[in-house]
Amino acid sequence: MVTIRDVAIAVGVSVSTVSHALSGKRPISHATKKKIWEAIDRLGYEPNPAARALRTTTSGVIGFFAYDITEVFAARIIHGVEKVVREKGCYLLFTSGVEFNNDISSAIEFLNKRRVDGIIAAYGVRQTINSELRNIFDLPAITVNTFYNDSIPSIQPDDFKGGREAAFYLISKGVQRPAMIAGPENRIASIERLAGFASALNECGVEFSASKSVIHGDFTAESGARCLDILLEQHPHIDAVFCANDYMAAGAINRAFAHGLGIPSDLKVIGYDNREFSSFWPIPITTFALPLERMGEMSAAMLFDCIEGRNPDPMQVMLPSTLIIRQSS
Repeated sequence: MVTIRDVAIAVGVSVSTVSHALSGKRPISHATKKKIWEAIDRLGYEPNPAARALRTTTSGVIGFFAYDITEVFAARIIHGVEKVVREKGCYLLFTSGVEFNNDISSAIEFLNKRRVDGIIAAYGVRQTINSELRNIFDLPAITVNTFYNDSIPSIQPDDFKGGREAAFYLISKGVQRPAMIAGPENRIASIERLAGFASALNECGVEFSASKSVIHGDFTAESGARCLDILLEQHPHIDAVFCANDYMAAGAINRAFAHGLGIPSDLKVIGYDNREFSSFWPIPITTFALPLERMGEMSAAMLFDCIEGRNPDPMQVMLPSTLIIRQSS
């Protein structure tokens, strides 16, 4: 008796690829699909009609996974996703790693068992997905603020471009001795914001060395204050500091007051993420607003493309953040 595995071996693809070609649940190239159907005809393979009907029946439910669904970034992404899903007459099923004691695989399996048509995976802190989430890709899937590999569509903010814009803005304000309080060295957002900032400054001929003018914090206000102390001790004449998020910017501003510095007259400060408090901090913080709702809308539209058998074009989307100028700069 010919099995689906025999078809996969004959074509030189995985069993899951043959399954996707039969079900239409994942986009398969026309050439590969043609080879699969030719092999099916040649070998006389007969898909189980009941199983095939089950696979091709949609549930009208989209799964949404967030590492922490209570985090404000996830909530804003969900708002964008929900708009598109509602327009399609579908429903959202939410889950998060926190609900499953950070057992991410169990959270994904929870969605899979409920026969969702596809899954959107979002992280509040931009990072690369590890192998814990590979089970998600048994279904059409999109990652948001997160990257798995080039074969999986993703929507991400352009943090490199944001870092460059921060540098160009500070230069336009006459800054000559900038420094940066970066985030953890293993976080994509921190790495790219720093890289963009450094590249723009060097292009403009402004002296900046990552080894001398950068201190790494941990995205908390306390680390922002601590890092500013170190910067001022090593470089007492800095006239601006770009912080990789608003919490560190807030901590740096508070600490600048303790050093007797005026904001922005003596020290210009820029944050990132446009957190709720940034607009009403004692010195309102210049920052970058992430396109979170737009990321949610685009991820949902791309997921429906995948569900309907179309490859999103492009597969990887980078969206710019918006500079919001306030009193701190």
